[in-house]
Amino acid sequence: MKLVRFTLRDSAGERLGVLAGSLTDPYVLDLASMPWAAEYNGLPATMMQAIAAGQAGLDAVQAVARRAGLDRDAPWARDPGDFVWLTPVPPRSCIAAGRNFGAHRLESIRGNPTAGAGFQSDFPTGFIKLGRVLVGHRAEVKRPEDVEQMDYEAEIAVVLGQDLLNASRRQANEAIFGYTIMNDLSAREWQLAEMRNQLVMMGKNFPGFGPLGPCILTADEVPDPTALRIWLKVNGELRQQSDCSDLIFQFDELVAFWSRVGLQAGDLISSGTPEGVALHRKPDPRPYFLKPGDIVHTGVDQIGVLETRII
Repeated sequence: MKLVRFTLRDSAGERLGVLAGSLTDPYVLDLASMPWAAEYNGLPATMMQAIAAGQAGLDAVQAVARRAGLDRDAPWARDPGDFVWLTPVPPRSCIAAGRNFGAHRLESIRGNPTAGAGFQSDFPTGFIKLGRVLVGHRAEVKRPEDVEQMDYEAEIAVVLGQDLLNASRRQANEAIFGYTIMNDLSAREWQLAEMRNQLVMMGKNFPGFGPLGPCILTADEVPDPTALRIWLKVNGELRQQSDCSDLIFQFDELVAFWSRVGLQAGDLISSGTPEGVALHRKPDPRPYFLKPGDIVHTGVDQIGVLETRII
């Protein structure tokens, strides 16, 4: 099941829906608009309520959606022109893995041979994406005035369904509520300057640098996370393509590792990105960096397509 967090254009307030249709022509079943919704005890009205309710909440959502059917002309079927996509969860902690796809790790070493000896894979490495930089599907993201090396990074993020502390891999896997798509936008000149001090912060956290969405695919629909296939296109040109069999650390390992600092329901842990980022394009990366007017589509075949416009 694909869950969507959205708001109607003519009214305020978060709504919870089920994504239907195709990757290229989606629509949303608005749970609150279904006349029989009140008959189902425990039906969540928001995404965080759905996460807190666990399987019982998902069962209620599924029952209501099944009764509604897939009639696109029904009054509870919302066309994307009728609503604004919100981030799949409200602003939350987001830990982003770094150099976690094998091929991307190799292209990073090739791009900076002197640093290769310092790259390790004994345990995950990563950085923080601030909750306030996360933006939803079809967001417009401004390229900062002093940034010319604005880069893309297609990623998959897990959404936690419960609080965790010092979890095992089994516990971590059981705590995954679902999966969504992230584009880890990066200002490379800032990032590379920071990395000379062994830090990464500013280059990953300009406003809007965390596009996320369009939906959460619930974990029961992902029996084998290694089969998730991810890709990214800029203005229709394919830039990245891989699947999660190339991950160095799988999602349950990432969640278990970072549970040492304490994680909360709704928190996000992202996968890292495949090879193909602009920074490591040869012989000259400059034509590949994002610029105003570019449209980026980040896709996971099993989840959907996240669209971001650079302004």
